Amino acid sequence: MMKDTATSTPMTKRFTLDEARAMLPLVRSIVSDICQVFRNVTGRRSDLHRLLRRGAKSSGQVYADEIEESRADLQEEYDQIWQFRGELESLGVFLRQPEEGSIEFPTVLDGREAFLLWRLGDEGIHFFRDADAPQATRTPLPPAENN
Repeated sequence: MMKDTATSTPMTKRFTLDEARAMLPLVRSIVSDICQVFRNVTGRRSDLHRLLRRGAKSSGQVYADEIEESRADLQEEYDQIWQFRGELESLGVFLRQPEEGSIEFPTVLDGREAFLLWRLGDEGIHFFRDADAPQATRTPLPPAENN
């Protein structure tokens, strides 16, 4: 899991709920790509671990080439995830958990720094967390906002 300790700063874009909702189609597309690549990374890591365990019994150039190719492919996929993350950040959105497709939109709610929350599979933005709350916190938006 990639961990991100970035928090809101004075230069961070702040989203209204309507702005965040309007951006969801683009964000959903990028996050779908991230989750797909992340699944590939998980599978490739398992394959690489199997190869390395088998390596105790194998040797030779074919084995070494297979390990090197698998490591290169894995690095390429990690690089893709970082590129997608950069795309999101250029939009002002934070990727929190690539395996779940969790996204945070910086905002201000009731005069407090906060994040609007969305993750792949959510129909819309219905949760938030205060900026100083743990990242796993998902508080429902007030009913007036949550329609």
